[in-house]
Amino acid sequence: MANDQTQNKDLVYGVNDHPKSKSDLAIYSLQWVVTMFYAVVWGYAIVGTEMGFNSTELSSYMSSIVLTIGVSTLLQVWLGHRMAMVSGPNVIPSLAIVAAITAGGKEYAQQAFLAQAIASVVIVALGLLGAVKYIKKIWSPLILGSMVLVVGLSISKQGLSLLTEFGFGWQFLTGAMLALAGLFIAIRAKGIWGTLPPLMVIVLGYTIFMIMGEFQWNLVLKPSMFVVPKFLPYGLAMPPFDLIAIMVVVNLMAALNLFGNLTGYAEVIGQKLEDKQVSRSFLFFGVVETFFAGLLGVPATVAYGENLGIVMLTRVAARTFILVASVIFIAFAFIGPVGGLMAAMPKPVAGAVLLGIASTVIGIGANIMSTSPKFERREQSLVGFSIFLSIGLFLLPQEAWKDTPRIITTIFSNPIISVIIFVMAFEQLFFRQKSKNLDNKNQLTQEPGDHHGESERRQRNTPGEESHANQIH
Repeated sequence: MANDQTQNKDLVYGVNDHPKSKSDLAIYSLQWVVTMFYAVVWGYAIVGTEMGFNSTELSSYMSSIVLTIGVSTLLQVWLGHRMAMVSGPNVIPSLAIVAAITAGGKEYAQQAFLAQAIASVVIVALGLLGAVKYIKKIWSPLILGSMVLVVGLSISKQGLSLLTEFGFGWQFLTGAMLALAGLFIAIRAKGIWGTLPPLMVIVLGYTIFMIMGEFQWNLVLKPSMFVVPKFLPYGLAMPPFDLIAIMVVVNLMAALNLFGNLTGYAEVIGQKLEDKQVSRSFLFFGVVETFFAGLLGVPATVAYGENLGIVMLTRVAARTFILVASVIFIAFAFIGPVGGLMAAMPKPVAGAVLLGIASTVIGIGANIMSTSPKFERREQSLVGFSIFLSIGLFLLPQEAWKDTPRIITTIFSNPIISVIIFVMAFEQLFFRQKSKNLDNKNQLTQEPGDHHGESERRQRNTPGEESHANQIH
C-alpha cells in the first residue's frame, strides 16, 4: 500500500489512521454496519426471493449472507486490498443464478453455488497471471456503460416485481412512497445522512408493516438464539460442466467489476493502486468471495462501488472502523433472530430499496458511455441494439427457452452477460473501426499544438466521475 503521504489531504481519516476518540470509533463503525445491511438487501431481493425457499431455508440463507459479507469484508480490508471497502453480493453472479432457475429449475440453480466454488480455482489462476489486465485492453467505456445500464434496468424489473407482490393496494403505495423518500434523501441530504437512504427506507418500511400487522414475526421468533450457517447446504453432487463454465465467465466479469471499483476508490483517496494490492485482492476474491461463498450456498461477493460515494461524503477512509464493523457483522450471522429479521423483510420494502439503486445505476451507465472517445451514430447504434436485444431476451417467458440448451439459456437469459458479449462482438469484431481512420479524424479535429480530444476526455474523466463510473455490484 502506498504511504499516507500520497493520500487525499481533504480526508478526515486516512487509510491507516487510528480513531481520535471513542465517539468517532462508535459513529463511523456504525456507518459501516449500516452499509453492510444495505448489502444484505442484494442477497435477499435477487436470489433469496427467486429460489423459493421456505421460512427455515430463507432464515439459514440470510445468516449465510451475513456471514459472507462480514468475512469477505474483514479479510479484504485486513489482508487483501487493504482499503475501507465493504463487500457484498454481486449482481452479476446473482442474476446468473436466477437465470439458472429458468434454464433448469430450482435444483439446477442450487448446483450453481458449488459450480461457483469450483470456478474460483480458474478465477484465482487468471487473476494471479494478470489476465484481467489483458481483458481491460478491450474493456471499453461502451462495454462498461452498457453493462452498468443493463444492471439498473434488470434490477428495476426485480424491484417492481417485489413492489407489486400484493397487487396495487396499500403495500404497493407504501413501497412507492418509500422509494421516493429514499430518492429525496439521497438528493437533498448532506454529509453522512446522504449515505443512509437504504437504512431509513428499511427502518421506516419495517415499522409501517409491523403497525399494519403484515410483518412475519414467526421468522424472527422461530429460529434458535444461536445458529451455525451450513456449509454445502445443497449437497456435494458434481455440477454439470456447462454450469461450471458459466460461473467461470460470470465471476471473471465480477473480477473486472472489482478491478474497476478498486481503481476508482484509490483515485478518490489519493492512493496509488499497486500491483501487489491487485494480486492480493484477486486472491481473496477467488478464495473467500467466490469459493467460500459458494460453499455456503450464497452468491459471490465483491467490493461495492458505493464505497466511493461514502468516502467522498464522509472523508473517512480509515480501515479501523470497517474492521470493527465486519467483526460485528460476523457475530450477527450466529444470532438466529437477526437472520430471521432479515428474512422477514417485507417485499415492497426490498423493492423500494432496489428501485432507488436502479435509478442511480442507470444514470451512471449513461454517464460512463459519454466518456467514450466517440459516441456518434456507430456507437449509439451498436450500444442501443445490444441493450435492446439483451433486455428483450431477459424478458422472454420461461417457456420460450424450454427447447434451448441450458448453457445458451443461462448465458443469454442473463442480460448482463449477454450485453457484454453483444457490445464486445459488435465493437471489436463486426463493426470494428480501423484505428487509422480514427487517428486521421482525431488529427483533423485537433488544433495544432492542442490535443483537444485527449484533454476533453480527461476533463470528463475527473476522479469524481471516475468514482461514479465504477459504482457497480
